[in-house]
Amino acid sequence: MRHILVSLIVVSCISFSGCAIIDAILGEGRIKEPAVHIESVGFGSVSFESLELLFNIVIDNPNQLGISLSSFDYELLLNDKSFVKGDQPEGMQLEANASSSVQVPVALTFRDIIESVQSVAEQDSSRYQFKSGFSFTLPVTGDVRIPVQRSGAIPVVRTPSLNVASFKIENISFTGADAVLALNLKNPNSFSLDVQKMQYNFSIDGVNVLQGVSGHTIPIRQNDESKIEIPVSINFVDFGQTIYRILRGEQEAQFRFDGSATFDSPLDFFRNIPLDFNQSGELPLLR
Repeated sequence: MRHILVSLIVVSCISFSGCAIIDAILGEGRIKEPAVHIESVGFGSVSFESLELLFNIVIDNPNQLGISLSSFDYELLLNDKSFVKGDQPEGMQLEANASSSVQVPVALTFRDIIESVQSVAEQDSSRYQFKSGFSFTLPVTGDVRIPVQRSGAIPVVRTPSLNVASFKIENISFTGADAVLALNLKNPNSFSLDVQKMQYNFSIDGVNVLQGVSGHTIPIRQNDESKIEIPVSINFVDFGQTIYRILRGEQEAQFRFDGSATFDSPLDFFRNIPLDFNQSGELPLLR
């Protein structure tokens, strides 16, 4: 009789691919559900147009055998309004008595936030609530879904503007002119900005009369404007009589101002952010 009992145990172990499942069920009483928690929230790619939130999730498997994460789903709410939904139908195998990490990226476009969530339009930040559910296939127990969530706030980032205010003639002669290109830099955000580097081109009537790189820092306070003045020297021998007549006010002309700048801020995740600018129109000539 004892020989028969031993044989049954051996057969059972073989039938269940070893005794791990029997140990888990009989030794511990049952298969335990994994523990899921959001360990941290970080930032991925960031610009003046968009922001990527990275939810770092840890899954602890307390069982003596591996289990399967079959899928997970998520939803992000902004100011209590559903904004983004998604799911990942492809799962992964989780090792026994081990922790595994899953990262869920959620991309947000600031224009879409302001247009979709009206309560954000006049605010400097938005409340978010991240809800997610992780579905597992457990031996014997079957399928189970474990919910997790996290709340917090994200700043609403608005794009600064850099515009030509005027092109003022300081003095002019038959051979050349000295002028000042005045720029208005506007920061519509609730945090300060520093322009660390700016390169630019300025053309009049299709003729590039100015190009350069500004290497010094230009600070601009929150919700404020700053004026930038760039001296310009024009040699009519190089640029022709058409520019001379334009600067004399004898004919109208179009201008084009373009380039790029790099911005820093006090926010840890919002550093070294590039921004391209491009403006054209009638030359705002002052004399």
